Amino acid sequence: MGDRYWPPTTPFAEVTAYFPGPVAALRTLKSDVITGLTAQTEAALDAAEGRRWRTGGTHALIQVRT
Repeated sequence: MGDRYWPPTTPFAEVTAYFPGPVAALRTLKSDVITGLTAQTEAALDAAEGRRWRTGGTHALIQVRT
């Protein structure tokens, strides 16, 4: 993913396609770098917390591409 800004709905598999094998990412969200969300999840989080959920360190993701 790097430190690039991706639309949050960009599939994790698309962003990590250049890796030659399976990839797992365990991330605490502390920046706007995020991928793999559904539009509904992003909208619900934004409605509940504004954009703070992206950078506050209170949310995390486990993402896997096999």
